[in-house]
Amino acid sequence: MKSDEKLILESNLPNPAVQFWKKQGKKVMGTICCHVPEEIIHAAGLLPYRIRATGCTDNSRGESWMTSFSCSFASSCLELLFNGTYDFLDGVVTSNGCMHAQRLYDNWRLNDSRPFVQSLTVPRKVSDSAISYYREELNQLKEGLEKFTGVAITDEKLENSVKIYNETRRLIRELYDLRRSGSPVLTGTQSQNLILAAMSMPKEQYNELLSSYLEEAKGKEPLTTCGARLMIIGSALDDPEFIKIIEDNGGTVVTDVQCFGSRYLWEPVVLEGDVMTSLATSYLTRPTCHRMVDQHQALFDFTIDMVRNHNVEGIIFAKMKNCDVWGGENLFLEERFKKANIPVLSLEREEIMTNSLQVSVRVEAFIEMLQGVGI
Repeated sequence: MKSDEKLILESNLPNPAVQFWKKQGKKVMGTICCHVPEEIIHAAGLLPYRIRATGCTDNSRGESWMTSFSCSFASSCLELLFNGTYDFLDGVVTSNGCMHAQRLYDNWRLNDSRPFVQSLTVPRKVSDSAISYYREELNQLKEGLEKFTGVAITDEKLENSVKIYNETRRLIRELYDLRRSGSPVLTGTQSQNLILAAMSMPKEQYNELLSSYLEEAKGKEPLTTCGARLMIIGSALDDPEFIKIIEDNGGTVVTDVQCFGSRYLWEPVVLEGDVMTSLATSYLTRPTCHRMVDQHQALFDFTIDMVRNHNVEGIIFAKMKNCDVWGGENLFLEERFKKANIPVLSLEREEIMTNSLQVSVRVEAFIEMLQGVGI
């Protein structure tokens, strides 16, 4: 089996890597939101596992707990807890990334008896005092994990974990480079499957497999057809099938600004002095989503850089219905993209893709509009 086939297999819920990990008597810690530093969990000898709702087809029970006004990503994650999909988890760590993620945590804690459940309070702006506060939150997580596992999380272990994760970041950026050329060697659908695998297996194993795939990719033939070069931005999107709909209609997703994509692991953690302060600084200052009230410009600049570096012809803004973070951003962003002469298609989506035909029609029309239109 080729490296990419192995990685795609590991992107499933659950997967062989998790099953092997559990057979060894080791514990798995679920995480919600990009502001949870996995390096701390990794240094405790646990497997960090990003909680998602990929493949959920019925979230009725989750919605009954969180109401129909919640985002369907959060209610679908809760549904997978209820139906036993996440029985392999030994605990969960989340943050106040958004209102719906916090409600997911509340309902998870209320309905679950796993021994470790903790939520981080993450500041919504960057300052010296905010970094200091966040460091104390991370220190409480460290102490809680030490008590839970009986393992001392030393600075040496943390620094080693940071180095492993920084290698993952480097490899992921190389993966994105494969789609920068005019003749990419993989689709956006394939790329997201490879990123999802990073969230679902030990990083040491993932780094080895992704490194092998990147070496194999040097000899791969470019895609026979490369449609309109598109970027996806917006709310949490953890289902490659949504990207496949776009690519089946003549587009090629060459990059993204997504927490289940480039915003998962990208900027390396710079170790300067105290390792916990370095982690707090890195995770708080990197632009990941619009929950941060003072990073709108940084995230916009990152998006524009992605557009230029990947020769993007159009942006698909995929907002989850009832998303409180991305809800009004299309009004802010569309005007700025218009001034930059970047075409944008705004779509409202649900975790369970009941409107796939409507998405297909609108994407097809958008791509037809882009024909002959450059940036």
